[in-house]
Amino acid sequence: MAEMVSSAIVGETVNMIMSSITGKDEEKSKEKENIERLEMAHMKMEAVLHVSDRWQITEVPLLRWRSKLKRAAQECDDTLVKCKQHALEDKETRLRVSQSSFPKRIAHATKTLISSFIGFNDELSSSSANVRRFERYANGANEFLKTVECGGTPLRYTFFNPLIRHLFTGKSVRYQAFQEDKLFYLSIRPVSSAERGVEANIGFACQDFKEPTKGFYVACMLRLSESTDILDVIIKCVQPVAPHFKFAAEGIRRGLIQLPIQDFTWDSPYGESMFWANVHNTLTNWHRPNPLCCNERGHHLISSSSTSNTAASSSRLLSNIFPEEVINVLLKWHVPLSDQGTSSATLADVHGGNISQNNSDIPTLKIGVLVLPHESSDDIEPAADSYALEVIDGKEQGIIHANAHLQDLGEKLLPKAVEYLHQNSESEAYQLSLKSRHGTAHICLEKARIQIQSAAMVQSESARRAQDKSTTLQQDIERWKLISRDLMKLWVVRSSEKLQGSLMATFNLA
Repeated sequence: MAEMVSSAIVGETVNMIMSSITGKDEEKSKEKENIERLEMAHMKMEAVLHVSDRWQITEVPLLRWRSKLKRAAQECDDTLVKCKQHALEDKETRLRVSQSSFPKRIAHATKTLISSFIGFNDELSSSSANVRRFERYANGANEFLKTVECGGTPLRYTFFNPLIRHLFTGKSVRYQAFQEDKLFYLSIRPVSSAERGVEANIGFACQDFKEPTKGFYVACMLRLSESTDILDVIIKCVQPVAPHFKFAAEGIRRGLIQLPIQDFTWDSPYGESMFWANVHNTLTNWHRPNPLCCNERGHHLISSSSTSNTAASSSRLLSNIFPEEVINVLLKWHVPLSDQGTSSATLADVHGGNISQNNSDIPTLKIGVLVLPHESSDDIEPAADSYALEVIDGKEQGIIHANAHLQDLGEKLLPKAVEYLHQNSESEAYQLSLKSRHGTAHICLEKARIQIQSAAMVQSESARRAQDKSTTLQQDIERWKLISRDLMKLWVVRSSEKLQGSLMATFNLA
C-alpha cells in the first residue's frame, strides 16, 4: 500500500514537472509580448517628448506634466533593458539545459517548479502590471501633446549650423581652394529616403605639393539632424584614431577648422542622380543595414557566457567609440618607405618629412583605415568579444589577437605590419581586420608611389575643369572609382561574393 502511494506521489510530481516545462513556453511567449508592448510605449512617450521640444511651455502644470512624462519614459527605458537582459539569460539557460542529460533536465525543471511556488508567477504578474502602467503613460502622452499645441507657443526653429539648412533642401556642397603649397577639396552630398531619413556622404582631401606625404583623404557617411555639426562630427571620428595616427589626424583637424564656409559652392540636388543614389544604397546596405540599430534599447546586451566583464566588453564595441550617427569613416594617407625598419615612434617622424623634389615619384606605404561602427560580425565565438585577423598578400594568416581593441591597432598591430613590409621586400600588402560584435575596422598597408606634381600645373587643370560642369561631375565619378578600387582590395570584400558584386555593379555603371 505504501509503495502504491509513493509511486502515485512520484508520478504526480513528474506530471507537475512536465507541466511546468510546458508552462515555460507560455511564460516565454508572455515575456516576448511584454517586451514588444514596452517598446511601443517607450517609442510613443519619446516621440511626444521630442515633438514638445518645438513648443515653448510656460504654464507650471504643463511643465510638471512634461517632467513626469520624461521620468516615466526613462523608467520604461530601464525596465525594457532589464526585460531584454532577462530574456537573453533565460534563452541561454534553456539552451544549456536542452543539451544536458535527462536527469539534469528533470533537476532543472524541479528547481523551476519550486521557484514558481515561491513567487515566480507573482513576478510575472508584477511585470504585466508594469507594462500596463507604462501604456497608460503612453496613452496620456497624446493628451499632453494636444494640450501643449492648444496652449503653448511654437518656437521659431532655426538651424544651429548654416550647412544643414542647405543640405536639408537637397543641395550638395563643393569647395576647392589653393592655400600656399596645398590644395584643399571638400564635398558633401545629402541623400534622403523615407526609411533612413537624410544621410550625407562627406569627402575632405588635402594635396601637399611641397611635402607630398603630408597629404590625406578622409571620408565619412552619417545621418543628419537639424542640430548636426558636420565638421565637428568628422573631427570626433578622427579622434579615436588620433593617438595612433596623430600625424595625419592633426592635419585633418587643422584643415577642417580653417575651412571658410562662406566660400562654399552649392550644387543641384545630389539625390536626383541614379548613379550616386545607387552608390549610396550599396554602401549603407553594407555598412549599416539597420539605420536605427543603436537607437533600440538593449541592442548591445552582453551574453552571460562572455569571459570578460561588461565594461570591458562594451569598450570593445566600435559603435560605443564613435558618434551614433556615423555610418562609416575612411582615412587614407602615405608614409615614406625607407630601406630600414620603422618603429611606432619613427612612424610619426617620417610622415611629412622633407622629400627631395629631384625624384619624379616617391616610394611610400599607402595606409587606408576603414571603420564601420555598425557592421555586425556573426563569426565571433561566444567566449570572445572581438578579434584581429591578419592577411598578407591576399592570404589569410588567421587570428593574431583575441579580445582586441581599437587601441591595439595602433600600439601593437600597425607597427608590426609596417615592420613586416620593411623586412620582406617581396611582400606588397598587409591587412588587419578588427571585428567586434557590433562594429569592425579594417587597415590596409600596401607599397605604392606618390607622383610629384607642381601646384601651378594642378591649379591650371582645376580652373579648366571648373568651367565645364559635366567635366566636374565626371571627376567626381573618377574619385569614386579610386575609392571603390581600394575597397575591393580589402579582405572583408574579397571574401564576400555579395560585396564584390555590389561594388562592381556601381563601378561598371560609372
